[in-house]
Amino acid sequence: MWHHLIWILVLWLLSGITTANQVPQRASEVALIGTNRTLVCNITSVELTVWMFNNKDQLSQGLTIFTPSQYALDVRNDDTQMALTVITADEDDEGLYSCQDQGNPVMEFILTIEIPPTLKFEFSNSIHSTNGTVDVTFTEETAVQCIARGSKPLVSLRWEVDGRGAVGEVATNNSRDDERITVSTLRYIPNVGDKTLACITGGQQVVLSKKVEAKINVMYAPKCSLLISNETTNEFRLFCRCEANPPPNNYGIYVNDSLQSTEKEVFISSQSPAVVFCNASNIIGADTTDPVELGEFHVGQPISGGIIALIVCVLILLILMIALVIVFLQRRKVKKHQDSHGRTLATCEASKIPLPVGGEQGKIEDMSNPSSVPLIDQSSQKAEPSEQMNKEVTEGKGDPSKESPQKAEPSEQNKENTDDTSDPSKVPLMDPSSQKDVPSEQDKENTEGKGDPSKESSQRDVPSEQDKDILQDMTNPGEGEEWKAKHGDGDDDEDV
Repeated sequence: MWHHLIWILVLWLLSGITTANQVPQRASEVALIGTNRTLVCNITSVELTVWMFNNKDQLSQGLTIFTPSQYALDVRNDDTQMALTVITADEDDEGLYSCQDQGNPVMEFILTIEIPPTLKFEFSNSIHSTNGTVDVTFTEETAVQCIARGSKPLVSLRWEVDGRGAVGEVATNNSRDDERITVSTLRYIPNVGDKTLACITGGQQVVLSKKVEAKINVMYAPKCSLLISNETTNEFRLFCRCEANPPPNNYGIYVNDSLQSTEKEVFISSQSPAVVFCNASNIIGADTTDPVELGEFHVGQPISGGIIALIVCVLILLILMIALVIVFLQRRKVKKHQDSHGRTLATCEASKIPLPVGGEQGKIEDMSNPSSVPLIDQSSQKAEPSEQMNKEVTEGKGDPSKESPQKAEPSEQNKENTDDTSDPSKVPLMDPSSQKDVPSEQDKENTEGKGDPSKESSQRDVPSEQDKDILQDMTNPGEGEEWKAKHGDGDDDEDV
C-alpha cells in the first residue's frame, strides 16, 4: 500500500515539472500600420484562457477584455479556438502576445508593424526640371538621387529607365533605423530614346512596392545631312535635314563657300559646277555636313517628290485601264454566249412547227402560230391522206362507173407512172423536206387568207374508220393483201 502512494506522489511531481517546462508554439505576424490583425490560439477551456502582452500585461480573462477599445475576442470551432484581434494597429502594439490555457503558455505571437515610406527625386543644380519633366543631356553623365523617408523597416531601392533596369553606378546609403532614411544615387549617361526614369522600393512584407517616376527630356546637338534633287532641268533643290532636341534655331546652306541661305531649303542653278554643304545649331551644339560637288548634270541624286508622284499616278491609271478592259471583255463574252443561246433556242422551237400534209386545209395558217400547231409523228405524217384523197378513194372504190371522166383514158406518161408504182423497186425515194416545202393550191389559198377561219376548224374533222384502215395499211406494207381484199385493187385509181 505504501508503495502505491509513493508512486502516485512521484508521478504528480513529474507531471508538474513537465507542465512547467512546456515550450509554447511561436509564430511571427506582420501588420500594416492602421489596419486590424487577428491572432488565433488553440485552447481546451474558454473560462481558463488568458491573453498576455509582453508577458506582463494581461489583456483578457475568459471572454472578458480589459481594454475593449484596442482588442476584441471571439471563440471559434466549437470552443476549441480563441481569437484576439488587434484593432487599428500602430507602433505601440508591436511586441509579444501569448495565449495561456489553464495557466500554461500555449502559443506566442511576435507582431511587427510595417510603415510605408515617402519617395522623392533630387537632382543636381545643373539639371533643369519643368512640370515634372527633367532635362538631361545626351553623352553627359547625369546624377539623380532617390530618397525614401519614414519606412519601417528600412526599404531597398532600385532604378528603371523605360521599364528596364538602369545601366549605371548606384550608391545606396542606409541611415540608422531611428532616422528611417534610405538614399540611392544613380549616375548614368542618357540615351536619345530615353523617356522615363523610375525609383522603386522593396524589402517589406505587407507594404506594396512604391514607385516614383519622372519624365526625362534628352537633349542633343543637331545631326544633319544635305539632300539634293532635280526639280527641273535647270536647278537643284538643296534641303538641310537635321535631327536635334531642341530643334535647330540656326541654319546655313553654303554654295562655293558662300552663304546661300539661312533657311533649311534653297534652289540653285544646275548650269554650272558647285560645291555645297549646310550646317545647323541649337543650345546643345552644332553640326556641319560634308561638302558635295555638283556637276552640270548631277548623277546619282535622289528622284524628286514630283517625279515620284507622277510615276505613281501613271501606274494607277494603267491598272485602272487594264481592269476596265478585262471587265469589258468579260461582259462581251457573256453577251455573245447569251445571243448564241437565244438563237439556238429559236432554232429548236422552229423545228417543232409541223409542215402541211397533202391537201389538208388550214395547216398553213396554223404555221403562223407555232404554239397552236401540235407535234406530228413523222410516220403518221407520211401515211395520213388528205380529205380530198379519202373522198375519192371512198367514193370510187369498186365502182369504176363513178370515176371522173377525166380519168377514163390515162396518158402514156401516167401508164408509165402506174407501172412504176406497181414495182416498189422503181419508185424513187422522195425527200421529206421537198415534200413538205410544196403546198397544194388550197393550202396557198389558206395561207393568203382566202378561206374563212370559222370554216377551217370544221375542215379538220377526225378521219373515218375506213380512212384509219387505209392509213394503217399504208404504214404497214405487209398487210397490203388484206387491204386489197377489203377495198379492191388500187391500181385502177390513178390518183391514189
